[in-house]
Amino acid sequence: MCGIAGIYKLNNHTIPSDIQAVKQMMNVQIHRGPDDSGLYQDHHIILGHRRLAIIDLSPAGRQPMSNEDGTVWITYNGEIYNFQELREALAQRGHTFRSQTDTEVLVHGYEEWGIEGLFSRLRGMFAFALYDSRLTGTRLIIARDRLGIKPLYYSYFDHTFIFASELKAILSSGIIQKEIEPNSIGLFLLNGSIPSPYTAYKRISSLQPGHFLIIDEQGIRKKRYYNLADAFLDTSLSTISEDEAVERVRSCLVDTIKCHLLADVPVGAFLSGGIDSSSIVALMREVEHKQIKTVSVIFPDTSYDESKYSKVVARRFDTDHLEIELTARDFKEHLEKIFQTMDQPTIDGVNTFFVSWAAVKAGLKVAVSGLGGDEIFGGYPSFTEVPRLYRLISALSLIPFGKDMARFFLRTTMSYHKAKLYSMIHDGSSIPGIYHNYRGLFTREQLQNILQSDIAKEVLDGLEPATRLQDCSKIHDKQNQVSFLETTHYMANQLLRDTDVFSMAHSLEVRVPFVDHILVELLAKLPVKYKLKKDIPKRLLIKALNNLLPEEIFRRPKMGFTFPFDLWMRNELKEFTKERVENSTLFQKPIIKTLLDAFCNGNAHWSRVWGLVVLTEWME
Repeated sequence: MCGIAGIYKLNNHTIPSDIQAVKQMMNVQIHRGPDDSGLYQDHHIILGHRRLAIIDLSPAGRQPMSNEDGTVWITYNGEIYNFQELREALAQRGHTFRSQTDTEVLVHGYEEWGIEGLFSRLRGMFAFALYDSRLTGTRLIIARDRLGIKPLYYSYFDHTFIFASELKAILSSGIIQKEIEPNSIGLFLLNGSIPSPYTAYKRISSLQPGHFLIIDEQGIRKKRYYNLADAFLDTSLSTISEDEAVERVRSCLVDTIKCHLLADVPVGAFLSGGIDSSSIVALMREVEHKQIKTVSVIFPDTSYDESKYSKVVARRFDTDHLEIELTARDFKEHLEKIFQTMDQPTIDGVNTFFVSWAAVKAGLKVAVSGLGGDEIFGGYPSFTEVPRLYRLISALSLIPFGKDMARFFLRTTMSYHKAKLYSMIHDGSSIPGIYHNYRGLFTREQLQNILQSDIAKEVLDGLEPATRLQDCSKIHDKQNQVSFLETTHYMANQLLRDTDVFSMAHSLEVRVPFVDHILVELLAKLPVKYKLKKDIPKRLLIKALNNLLPEEIFRRPKMGFTFPFDLWMRNELKEFTKERVENSTLFQKPIIKTLLDAFCNGNAHWSRVWGLVVLTEWME
């Protein structure tokens, strides 16, 4: 896991100030790679790299890295889990290697198969920039993994292309003016995060998952090499029996865990005591016989404390388990670092910040996470609630004036919960529209009231958030549509991005075995009836584990890996929260008071108030 950065000049030559800009971008990302750094430059490009050494810890693994004659160079962030298999295939074709790294496999793989042939063979997480000077004119390719595990940001203007692993690195270069993009602020308030390709800043974009850019003398071209929707449209497993489905899932889970444990340093695990993290630990024990280190963040004397469950799992699988107690006071002491870590506003990631902090205290450089289990195994309430709302709204459409009457009732009895249903009815009866309002932070109508009128106009004008969701209309089953949206929207734009930025703040690599594209595609192809059953959540995962998990783990109420924000914000952090949002010049004070009262009375979710706190802090 690393940090990458670079500047590419089309129709021009690099100058000394460009070198200083890349060095500054590398310095800002030192937390992403404290072990080593490297720089490559020629007349057109400067590539920078910060290294967190995980595979081949020797100096041979230093980046940027080239082919034998120095005509192809790469700076790369990620892990290719099948690199040994690819390396063997390339060696048989005459390629020679100077290191034991996956980085070198990318360079030779590009030489042998071309860029799209390389993508089709890769299994893992990656963001890289590959420079090819063999052509008549040079070219740069930047790419991001299929599902968006690793981030990559870029800007292109006046024949200059600049890229980095973090937004703050690009801003630190001094090349891009720091200008806030108003519509992106609107997207944050609607979603709780800013979806790719948008960022909080003008002229800086986020490369979307499954995409790559080619930059050469012809300009810049974006191409898509992967679309998860194709897996949901594949009917090859539609008649598979449940027993065979369970066996295939089990085999794939064991395979992905084996891949994700590949490292030259110890690999530990986050353990909350929920089904997903417990499943990861169970599978690690299944394939490994050495010591497993697990870490938990616990909240003593609160209903959020899951330590009794994590202890059960730790004992069951004989792990070296570390618990870090966290209080509201601890949280408040870390707030400044948390806000500094945010590249752009988000309501998520604080949990990853602290569990990563705990993992580093336990001596780990790599930890695996259960992220992705809910999205592919149907663990969220959205899998049943969004289709149910779709049926309700569709039924209203069949009643004369049904929607009009429902809108009138909801407008006259508007609360923060009912406002969402109003927006669903108002925005139509498509699954993406309903999903967006179900998953979202605020509705447009709420923001019109909360924000100062001039600010509301600036951030909301021309903003159609549901159109930002990837098209899923061709996916037949409604639950599969939700799974597709949860994976490509909530997971990709919020969970994965925040996991990367908040873990790397502590120089920790987090791996996500459930987000292995082979496993994700298998679950997409399987019949919904095996994935979603009312009696046991994530039933297919439980059955595939073949009774590995203690019964109290899969029978327990679903909680999710969340922090006691609502408890703290109503008590120890009440004055801090109130001061931040009431004194902000962004919001209308009477409406803010109403929102705070609704939150204190249990009629508004903590995430809405926290979102306003985050925006206020970030803007300042």
